[in-house]
Amino acid sequence: MDLQGYVQALYVGDANGLEKTACQTLDFTLEGISGDKHAGFTKKADPRNPEYQRGSMMRNDRQWSAVAPDELAEAAQLMGIERIEAGWVGANLAFTGIPNFTSLPKGTKLVFPSGAVLVVEAENMPCTGPGPVIAAHYPDLNLSPNSFPKAAIHKRGLVGVIERAGIVHVGDVVTVQVYEVAKANS
Repeated sequence: MDLQGYVQALYVGDANGLEKTACQTLDFTLEGISGDKHAGFTKKADPRNPEYQRGSMMRNDRQWSAVAPDELAEAAQLMGIERIEAGWVGANLAFTGIPNFTSLPKGTKLVFPSGAVLVVEAENMPCTGPGPVIAAHYPDLNLSPNSFPKAAIHKRGLVGVIERAGIVHVGDVVTVQVYEVAKANS
């Protein structure tokens, strides 16, 4: 089953924090997004990888992250705030028109007009990291860093790897090739 959506926004971030900066295009290479802090074939294991010693090197399964603004809007409502921007939570891509985006299964492919193909590795589990960034945008509300993870369960988007290089632009159509277990086993 294929779906179509749109690239609403793109973001890139350096090693100086979680929040990412909006841009009009991203260059996806097999190593990751050019100029982004999550680029690389390997990464250090962190608390999301409890099967490995923290800090040991492993395959990078998080070369990109993506969210759906409608899901972030649901999290914002639960937090009692006006909005959460994709760049505030460290996303590289924001997609519209893809229902239940965070529920797309591992193995799903996101195909772009340039030929770039991104593969979903996992749901991006909410953590406290975005809490202080979001709170900084609402200084009068005294938000707890823990309010984001609770509100963003199954609304934090996806992470994955780059299967095929290419340039992605704001406004591009993305074809979503949903991974189906039955199809994969046939």
